[in-house]
Amino acid sequence: MSTPRQIQTSARQGKGSADARRQRAAGRVPVNVYGHGQANVERLIDAHELHMAFHTTDQVFMLQIDGRPESCLVKQVQYDTYGQHIVHVDFARIDLSEEVAVVVALEFRGDPQGVRDGGVPIIHHPSLAVRCRADSIPDHVTVDVSAVVIGHALHAADIALPEGVKLDLGHIRADEAVFSVALKKVEAAPVETAAAPAEGEAAPAAGDAKGEKAEGKPDAKGGDAKGDAKPEAKGKGK
Repeated sequence: MSTPRQIQTSARQGKGSADARRQRAAGRVPVNVYGHGQANVERLIDAHELHMAFHTTDQVFMLQIDGRPESCLVKQVQYDTYGQHIVHVDFARIDLSEEVAVVVALEFRGDPQGVRDGGVPIIHHPSLAVRCRADSIPDHVTVDVSAVVIGHALHAADIALPEGVKLDLGHIRADEAVFSVALKKVEAAPVETAAAPAEGEAAPAAGDAKGEKAEGKPDAKGGDAKGDAKPEAKGKGK
């Protein structure tokens, strides 16, 4: 990590949410600075300057507070409803030589063997919780996934971390999957079903499926399927 980026701050006189809205409307972001046994202070940072600073991978900044530089770690960033504009930031004072808990981005490299075999890649964690010195926070960690085959995964403990960087086991398990390749699901072909008869149309007789007509089929006594009709008895003459 290079020398922390300098950010100018100004004093905040007002208090409360109404003042915070006024400050944001004027292009300033309210921030809180705390820790290291010192009093909490509320400051203001130019919104554009803060936006540009947060477009880097830096997590430690040197805040200028009343002309005095203080190294600070970003602890929490709040955005507006649409996730576009920063509305508040919490900074924790740190010593650059102390160990801190941070989250770093993972950069996956390589063409997984499992994908070449027709599998589907799955990223379980795009970032990793680690612990390291504040002046040695990596911008990212590169993960080689070229050897991952179908049905297998890379776990947190499998990732080669830079010297001085270790897993933060309070936030991630060593056996937790970070990247894997799954077998591609094959959709079953749709089952064809017989079309339902149109309204008012009778369903075909069972025998029709074999090309036989029910009508005219002889019964057990040699008659047709409707049975032998007997002549109607005539009434006696008068």
